[in-house]
Amino acid sequence: MQAKFARMKVIGGIGLLLIGLTTASTAIAQRLVSLNPCFDEWVPQWLPATWEFIPSTAHGNRLERVLRASPDVVLYGTYTNPRLVSQLTAATHAVRVAEPNTWAQWQQTLQNVGAELDLEQPLQRWILQQQNQLAQLPSLSKSVLVIMPNQYSWGGESFIVNMLRANDLRVIVASESDQLVQLNLEQLIQLQPERVVLDGFSHNYARANEWLWHNALQPWLRERDVVQIPSAVSGCPAQRAAEYVAEVVMP
Repeated sequence: MQAKFARMKVIGGIGLLLIGLTTASTAIAQRLVSLNPCFDEWVPQWLPATWEFIPSTAHGNRLERVLRASPDVVLYGTYTNPRLVSQLTAATHAVRVAEPNTWAQWQQTLQNVGAELDLEQPLQRWILQQQNQLAQLPSLSKSVLVIMPNQYSWGGESFIVNMLRANDLRVIVASESDQLVQLNLEQLIQLQPERVVLDGFSHNYARANEWLWHNALQPWLRERDVVQIPSAVSGCPAQRAAEYVAEVVMP
């Protein structure tokens, strides 16, 4: 709780500093093309209105369609097709949004993208907004375990666990030294979280979801709070961190 109050105090200080900054960007208005679905909703939240934004759904990451849009900048992710990135880098300005492994890395990624685009102020305001949203969420005293399809769980080296812990949640993991851990039912049942977070599960039938309905697992789940992260949120946890954490902590 003290950590949350301290963060809110820092955020308030940043807010006062930003009030004194001009809202106008020094960057010349340009056409920015997204190569990642996670950027399609995120970028318009901070991109100046004078810029033109083209989402990934408009071109399907096909080279000829991206080039036809005559982008001044393309924004790509760590896992964007390397050949496509190489071809676009030769034709225009390509800016990478690195996939973070920690909450601190995500903050650094935002700073780097802002500097690359000469849009430090708009992105700093967005960072402040995300921090404010997180700081206003209720505290959760219950321990949390995040599980996924095919009997996987996030480990201590994953972005998800680091992000939740950075926001004062008590997260149980099967391994502190791994990003991803595959558990058998016996290993899972031995863990004793008070709240279970279902990450990446579909409401529709899929064989990857079948283990949730195992006779040994159902009583274990019924003894605990169970929350499910919407797929649109779980697929973009850095950009939608406030929504992810809200799903975890809300009653």
